[in-house]
Amino acid sequence: MKKFIYCFLLVTLSILEGWYSYTYLSGKWELAGIFIAGMGIGMFLMFFKLNVKNDKINSYKRELEKESVISDEKAAKVKVLESKIEVLEKALEEALKK
Repeated sequence: MKKFIYCFLLVTLSILEGWYSYTYLSGKWELAGIFIAGMGIGMFLMFFKLNVKNDKINSYKRELEKESVISDEKAAKVKVLESKIEVLEKALEEALKK
């Protein structure tokens, strides 16, 4: 929600500044105002693009964390099964000796 508000404010201010520059300023000040408005819109586009990229990176990190947790769980299950097999083998050897 915060991101949306920042984007909305940045675009609105850029559009208003460009309109004001075009309507009320003249000469070099008009060009400077339009340039600043263009910079504001450019900042909005880059802010939006970076947010999309950061969201993708965060989702990828979460996916990697899930995979590592799953692999750790599988490794723990294998260790438990190996220890159970060892216990059963020892019990079988003792039973065969008797």
